[in-house]
Amino acid sequence: MGPCRSASSKKTDVCPITDTAGTTIRRRDVTGFTVKESLYAPDTALGRHRHSNAYLSFVLSGGYTEKYANRESECTEGTLRFLPEGELHENAFATATACLLVEIEPAMLRRLGDDQIGVLSAPREVVGPVSNWLANRMVHEFRSEDDVAPLAMEGVLLEILVESARTIDDTAASAPGWLRKVREFLEARYLQATGLAELAAVAEVHPVHLSREFRRHYQMTIGEYIRKRRIEHASHLLSNSRLSLSEIAKTCGFSDQSHFCALFKKHTGLTPAKFRDLSAR
Repeated sequence: MGPCRSASSKKTDVCPITDTAGTTIRRRDVTGFTVKESLYAPDTALGRHRHSNAYLSFVLSGGYTEKYANRESECTEGTLRFLPEGELHENAFATATACLLVEIEPAMLRRLGDDQIGVLSAPREVVGPVSNWLANRMVHEFRSEDDVAPLAMEGVLLEILVESARTIDDTAASAPGWLRKVREFLEARYLQATGLAELAAVAEVHPVHLSREFRRHYQMTIGEYIRKRRIEHASHLLSNSRLSLSEIAKTCGFSDQSHFCALFKKHTGLTPAKFRDLSAR
């Protein structure tokens, strides 16, 4: 597909409106949604384009880069993203990648109400243990063969849309470039020990200024943000691996299994064992 002649707005661009590319392995139509499991070959590049409907994408394996007018996002395994209709973007798949893609009919978004529709106007990663659990339930129901699966999928997808709206933070969207750079740095290294001086060097600002602005824009301290991302990664491992609780605790940077279990329950309301059990069901 060819490049855009203008990216100034959704109304004036002449980028193609296109369906998702890739090889469709399986498709299911649910009330208000079309769900596809798609594969992308290594080194696949999709030029600037847009979709007529909003989409959810969940990375099953591999990963890709999604670029917009003023930023880009790395979508790795376990990433769940929302893309509004008409959003100009391009994708690059460096490795073989499998995604579950959900096309959302406008009527389903309208069911959320005007307040929540308003915040779903920009691309956004849907984060949090609840979202992770829902995404894995979506995959499970997509692959189920019984006649209850379509009803279950519809309910799970609506819950994901509600979570998408809840995780939108207008203050975070207005963060300056240097602060977004720090957050991107943390996204790539939240499983590693990182010092405030190192983060301040990335941003080229004073550590005190960094700490204050990070809390103001993201509504949490840097330490809380790292713990939150580690819990989210642990949620993914609990749902998608057979690692023991002690192995997950070590992988995710917690001092020991007891510390991990206590923090996980504090963040999710469930013990890791209960979370894994519910995900398996």
